[in-house]
Amino acid sequence: MTTSVRRAAGAALGAFFCAATAGAVALAQTGGEPGAPRDDGALAARSYKVGVAAAREGRWPDAYAAYLEAWRLKRHFQIAANLARAELKLGKHRDAAEHIAFFLREAEGVSEPDRALGRQMLDEAKAHLATLKVVVSRAGATVLVDGVPVGTSPLGREVYVEPGERRLEARLQGEIPAQTSAALAPGASQEVELRFAERAAAGAVQPAAPRRSPAAPRRPPAAPDHGASGPSTALIAAGGAATVLAAGTAVVLRVFADRSARSGSDAAVPGADSCYSNGPPALHYTRCLVVDEHRTEAVSLRNASTGVFIAAGVLGAATVGYALYGSSRAGGGPAVTAVPVALAPGAGVSLRARW
Repeated sequence: MTTSVRRAAGAALGAFFCAATAGAVALAQTGGEPGAPRDDGALAARSYKVGVAAAREGRWPDAYAAYLEAWRLKRHFQIAANLARAELKLGKHRDAAEHIAFFLREAEGVSEPDRALGRQMLDEAKAHLATLKVVVSRAGATVLVDGVPVGTSPLGREVYVEPGERRLEARLQGEIPAQTSAALAPGASQEVELRFAERAAAGAVQPAAPRRSPAAPRRPPAAPDHGASGPSTALIAAGGAATVLAAGTAVVLRVFADRSARSGSDAAVPGADSCYSNGPPALHYTRCLVVDEHRTEAVSLRNASTGVFIAAGVLGAATVGYALYGSSRAGGGPAVTAVPVALAPGAGVSLRARW
């Protein structure tokens, strides 16, 4: 903006704002009686008139102080416009931008030429500043620039900041603050997003936790009942197979015993009986040795066959007993496990009981 344009704008705005003084004063009820309630409107109008007088004389520091006091008492768009004009004169560009932006948002009954002059003042201030559009992921958060609050999200307006490294933050009760920083040049315009962590918003209604019934007293786990399910089919089959095998072995042994007996008989060795007579042997000594060997072998095989037959009987009885007793155990009671055992030269049953 050239110097001539600035002067024209300042003169035009000054004429408008000074002409509006009467309207501002009319908003106040003047009253000076002792003990009367304080009237901020009247006090603002007085400070405003002081500022107008100082501005006409070019005493901008005095005008700024008077306008600022009026603004603190009453936030009116006429006061905001004149305060911004004084701030521009004094180089307070960020404050000037905030106040002239307020004028442009809130002014009522202002002509378009006066609005155009207000936009020129805003452009002049923004040339020395950085302009931010701050977007916050949650509503109701306090937005701060360098630790100074500038509004509540969603802002709905631009934020004017001094150039340089700026720290932005959004704070919401119950949430970790959202923070970022930006390096800004004079005249720059930038959009900045502040996003809170994805989690339930503070104060949100949480689903009620299911109510737990009182815990029942714990009981020790019951010991497994290995016999309650009935006898083992595999064990019964193994016992039957062992019984058959033992019986078959006894038969084979008996067959070999009979054959050995025949080999040592008189039919196989003539005169074999004479080897055991009380008199002198009728046969040669070596023949008697052969007879004796066969007959001894026959006796041993018969004994073995008898033992295996007995073992087969025991195995069979144990297997049948296990099957019958195991069936009765399905309803409970002591568990008994019978395991057939076949060992040469005998056999038996291994019993394991649990009470």
